[in-house]
Amino acid sequence: MSDTESPATSEAITQLHERREREHGAVADDLDARATRLSLGRLLLFLVALVLGGAGWSAGDPIMIGGGIAAVVVFFVLVILHAKTEAARDEARARADVHARHRLRAGARFLELPVPETRAAPDHPYAADIDLTGAGSLVQRIDVSRTVIGERALVALLSEPVDRETIAARQKASAELADNLEFRESLEAFGARAHGRGKLDPAPFLKFTRRQPIVGGALVAVIHLLPVAVLATLVVGALGLIPGWVWLVVLGVQTVLALGMAGRAIDVFQLVAARRGYVEAIQKMLVLADEEALEAATLKALQERLRIGGQRPRQYMARLDRWAGFAEFYTQFPLHFFVNIATCYDLHVLYRLERWNREVGAGLEGAFDALGDLEAMSSLATLAAIDPSATFPEVREEPTPLTAEGLAHPLLAPEARVANDVSFPETSSALIVTGSNMAGKSTLLRSVGLNIALALAGGPVVAERFVLSPVRLRASMRIDDSLQRGASYFHAELTKLRTVVGEADAEPPIFFLLDELLRGTNARARHIGARAVLQHLLDRGASGLAATHDVALAHLEDDYPGRIQNVHFTDVMKGGEMLFDYRLRQGVVRTSNALRLLQMAGVEVDVDDHVVDPDAESSATA
Repeated sequence: MSDTESPATSEAITQLHERREREHGAVADDLDARATRLSLGRLLLFLVALVLGGAGWSAGDPIMIGGGIAAVVVFFVLVILHAKTEAARDEARARADVHARHRLRAGARFLELPVPETRAAPDHPYAADIDLTGAGSLVQRIDVSRTVIGERALVALLSEPVDRETIAARQKASAELADNLEFRESLEAFGARAHGRGKLDPAPFLKFTRRQPIVGGALVAVIHLLPVAVLATLVVGALGLIPGWVWLVVLGVQTVLALGMAGRAIDVFQLVAARRGYVEAIQKMLVLADEEALEAATLKALQERLRIGGQRPRQYMARLDRWAGFAEFYTQFPLHFFVNIATCYDLHVLYRLERWNREVGAGLEGAFDALGDLEAMSSLATLAAIDPSATFPEVREEPTPLTAEGLAHPLLAPEARVANDVSFPETSSALIVTGSNMAGKSTLLRSVGLNIALALAGGPVVAERFVLSPVRLRASMRIDDSLQRGASYFHAELTKLRTVVGEADAEPPIFFLLDELLRGTNARARHIGARAVLQHLLDRGASGLAATHDVALAHLEDDYPGRIQNVHFTDVMKGGEMLFDYRLRQGVVRTSNALRLLQMAGVEVDVDDHVVDPDAESSATA
């Protein structure tokens, strides 16, 4: 259904998911009670059938025997009803869990959710700097995928920007999915029904689809003709038309074939059966994704990729499930042993599985990839649905300076955020961010970076208004100083900077996020080097933010009039307590809190909290 409840506040969103969690939980409890009653009914009917059948057989009473048979029939009916009731109960619980996770996401308590295993590449130009992947990341907050492929698709989507046309198409898809809560709920719940807390990984099952066929050529004719020959020689021998040993010879040949090929067949059956629970879950996801009435062009294209050889998921997955069920008969010893010898059962099932492989298996990987891409789009849509501040950005084709109104950090709780307006004067310009320690400089940079990553992926942003044109996001905020690799901090920082300044002349232009440039060296070299880096980038058409304690960098505003602006964060002392309002202000910060923080930490130090003079700072570092 379409989510017509569209809550506009964080509280309303939380209440919506609390209500739906309660509703599905109540359904699950009712079904659990019903399953218990059915289980007791099965036990009672089994005892009734045993007593009536035994007594009727002993007494030769056909009425009692008939009653026992009727009890057996009803027993099997209850077995089927019990299985369906348990399946419905598990689905209701899975749906309740979906909304429990949404509550955590809406309240920015996503750290209680599992940490996604997929990370961006170690040398990715911005993922680690802005908390895109890993623990405490954007992916951890919004990821609703239930397959390994879906998680990987989401990471790729956020870390690999696309062109403007693709962005526009994805925005329409995300907006449509955001309004379709029932579909997103079902997609996530179906994937959660497989056993285990981990995500569905089709890779082991895909090993089956890539196996070379075993039953082919003349062997296909043999396995169809031999059972007929065994039956025919048995009948003809019983009529005395041929010697009895002929039947034994034919049966012996079939036995040798069935037992000789048993190991290879069982290997395939075990591979299929071991993943059957996963396949059943993915089957429900594929069928749902294929049959939902979706309108956006991106979503329709994904639905087309779910179809293989003209067959829709309901058709080809049902065939697979049917033959996978027949394959599990190999566990029913000793009955399976005799049936296999008499009919070449295993080879017939294996032949059908391999025929399905030839017709469908080669395209299954593509269908799984499409399902993963749909889960990734659903994750983007989830942010739009659970965050009251989320809007879709305007991505313009012509070069446009970034303008953000009410910009906030996507990983902070809505009630804990402080939104700021961030705008750049020119298409190639920079904001130099100065400010007190812990006042919000790095948070601002990550807010901008995460929202750009979301915008360039085709998703929503956490801002009232967000306008930009395509850029190449680059960041140097976190430096990995690995002694095991023999890298000094300064060397590691230079390595990181190469990803920022490299190919700065290429298109689209670079948007940089720089936090305390060259902190691994002395003050004079840091100041000169930071100026050189910013000048290098601006001269090549780049834009971005540079957070720094070096207030002397503020003089770049004079060197690049109209292209560089100074902004800052600050703190205030009230009643002996240091307070931050996290509001972005124009100009250069005039105070420092480093010495006060040392004093508050118990270090005896003379505190001088007077105005910092950029000119004096500049001469000190010259």
